[in-house]
Amino acid sequence: MTAYWKRMRNNWLLGIVMLAQFLCFCNCAGDDSSTGGSILTEEDRIKVKSDTFGVTSALDACKAIALTPDSFLLGECETHFGPIKADILTQLACPEGFQYPEKLVVAPGDTIDLNPTVDSVCLYLYYNTWYGDGNTPLGINVYEIDRQTLANNLRYESDLQLTDYCSMDESTRVTTYSSIIVPATPIDSSYSSETEKYTSTIRIKLSDDFAKRFFQIKDFSTQQAFNEQFKGLYICTDFGGSNVLYIKDVVMTVFYHFTMPRPSTTDSIIHDTKSFYVNEEVRQVNRYLYPNRDKILEQYSHVKDTNYVVSPANIYTLLSVRMDSIFSRIDEQLGNDSELYSVYVNKANLTVDVLYSGPQTDRPRDSWDYPASHMLLIKENYIDTFFSKNELPSDTNAIVASLTTSVDTLDNLSYSYTYDLSKLLTQQLRNDQQIDELRFALVPVAVSTSSSGSITSIKQLQTISTTYIRSANNSTEPMDIEVVYCSFNRTR
Repeated sequence: MTAYWKRMRNNWLLGIVMLAQFLCFCNCAGDDSSTGGSILTEEDRIKVKSDTFGVTSALDACKAIALTPDSFLLGECETHFGPIKADILTQLACPEGFQYPEKLVVAPGDTIDLNPTVDSVCLYLYYNTWYGDGNTPLGINVYEIDRQTLANNLRYESDLQLTDYCSMDESTRVTTYSSIIVPATPIDSSYSSETEKYTSTIRIKLSDDFAKRFFQIKDFSTQQAFNEQFKGLYICTDFGGSNVLYIKDVVMTVFYHFTMPRPSTTDSIIHDTKSFYVNEEVRQVNRYLYPNRDKILEQYSHVKDTNYVVSPANIYTLLSVRMDSIFSRIDEQLGNDSELYSVYVNKANLTVDVLYSGPQTDRPRDSWDYPASHMLLIKENYIDTFFSKNELPSDTNAIVASLTTSVDTLDNLSYSYTYDLSKLLTQQLRNDQQIDELRFALVPVAVSTSSSGSITSIKQLQTISTTYIRSANNSTEPMDIEVVYCSFNRTR
């Protein structure tokens, strides 16, 4: 027999053996409760079970949260959860080492005064979008912070006392009048060559007195030295209660000129600018208030079928999972002798259904019901740490899920968040001190990812968003957990 035919014979024999093994496996897999039963003995049998467990849900709220804004809210409007008012306190970054051109050196030991003079100071607010009525005028006021500046070593909450920082009298008011209507016209927009997009821009001319006073600042050696001379700005609205802007960037620009002498001709007037930015190097606080939040929260707490997660109102849904009920059911299904059974939780999916039926792109700008793109499930005992310090615990104590979309046979869209609690439940099964109940909070978050798609940061969501979710008490489809678990019986 040639080598070729020997190889072919061996391949046939190998195929027959593999087919026999596959048929044996298929015969075993038909019994969900005893996978591999025809192979294993009665003493070594795998048991697989599945169950559905209910949860309880209720509304709760955090008084205030620590703020590390990537953008600002500015304005006031009426929402489903009462009125919201948002304003901004911020420092400006010091251009270290900068100085206005005071003198021109014409020869060693010989200088000429350039006499720099301020022309004006303007504040620029760049915004991407807004919530509310774009046809309603919005008045903006700017005050100079005059009492104390924002500290580097403190975490500020959204309801900080304004009077600790700004007296807000006429001496600190640095705007004369500023009114805008959104959306901005192309004239009121700035173009980015990088993104090839326009950004709506609010230009606010600050008072001449403030311009002269700010121009007298000469020490730009350090940020601390600069803050001692200029504590920052307070930006707020004084009329218009129908829209809130999402401010992306804040920049203050000084316009000035100086005289450049020309020996053989007329002296030249040189016009120049210097911009001072709000960036990650300085302290900034987005202050927002919900004066009627507690009253509204009490009202919505009595709604049976629906729970709510609201940003930036700090309203979240609190979930309770009865671990004792789950473990009792596992013992009942797999056996009560814990020494004979090693239990593993293969799947424990908590599905949170969003009560919204249309695509996000079809929602009007004045709609309040924007579900969060990401929702954090965090243990109750870690909520305060997350809200106050923006710190996350381990992955068994906090799980983030993205808003997913599914389509049924009738082309109806549905939205949901899904959390896998299998690792957490398995951990609790191995714990000698098992707890009777686990409590979680659903909190909207902003997620940043790397180019590879991995999560790099998770922060509290600080844009306007309300997520309506199907409650645990929903009359048609209550919230629940689907659990698949198994055990391997190792009889001694």
